[in-house]
Amino acid sequence: MSWLTVAKKDFKGARRSKSLWAAAVLLGLIAVLLAYVNRSYRQTEVEAVQGMFRTLTQILAVLLPIIALTATYMAIAGEREGGGIKFLLSLPNTRRDVFTGKLLSRLTIVASGVVFMYIAASSVSLTKHGVFPLGVIAGTLLLTIIYGSVFVSIAVAVSAAAASRSRAIANALASYFVLVILYVFPVIQVKTVVRGIHTSILGMENNPDFYNAVQYTSPFLAYRKATNLVVPNRLEQQLFRDSATNLDGDTPMRATNVDLDLPVYLTDEFSLVILAFWLVVPLLVGFWVFKRADLE
Repeated sequence: MSWLTVAKKDFKGARRSKSLWAAAVLLGLIAVLLAYVNRSYRQTEVEAVQGMFRTLTQILAVLLPIIALTATYMAIAGEREGGGIKFLLSLPNTRRDVFTGKLLSRLTIVASGVVFMYIAASSVSLTKHGVFPLGVIAGTLLLTIIYGSVFVSIAVAVSAAAASRSRAIANALASYFVLVILYVFPVIQVKTVVRGIHTSILGMENNPDFYNAVQYTSPFLAYRKATNLVVPNRLEQQLFRDSATNLDGDTPMRATNVDLDLPVYLTDEFSLVILAFWLVVPLLVGFWVFKRADLE
């Protein structure tokens, strides 16, 4: 089990990183602050705590990719640039062992940070409100760990394909910009660009389902949609309203019925397929590149 040896060694080295500890403390403080200022004004204690964890997922949708990418982008690239890769690949370790061990180590680190954050938030909420909505807490925790794992997967792939620190940093930043920033601060909306090419350049008819499907490829949006599966209806976040219309094609359906009128590839459930894609495919591509790379 050489991959396990690599994972243990990498985990021991990574846990000494001051930046990772700082990130963990920051996540914990954010969780504690959010739980502390949470109020149950005009709602039950359970509803207040459920809403707080829904808000927590919105914050993590933006922050967690940064943590995952920062904690992982140098996992293999750093070894290559520093020359440590030759030591790691000494017998009996193979490239697969190194790749798998690094992945397991960084997944554990990011998942531990998320669990720590949830423990902090749950403890304060339980003390303040006296309730523990297990379904919402456990459901959002599981989805958040999966979301964090997606960006660990992307970062490991980026790190495995990069021969230097600078290239790994550039690729990690590009990944965050393309997969998150374009959807948080949509100065140039992906959907708008696709619509312009489709209608103005190609001369095709307007097709909101197609534009939303292209936009839905982002793990950021997939995570937001996936949380709808584990929160009450009143807390669901509705996207793609222009694809859910009534018979006259103009007026959006009521929020509670939006998903009922969406194509299957735009529903909340399909978000799990998108997250699974981003969890697996980057690893396959990254390992394929790493396996064929000249490490001399």
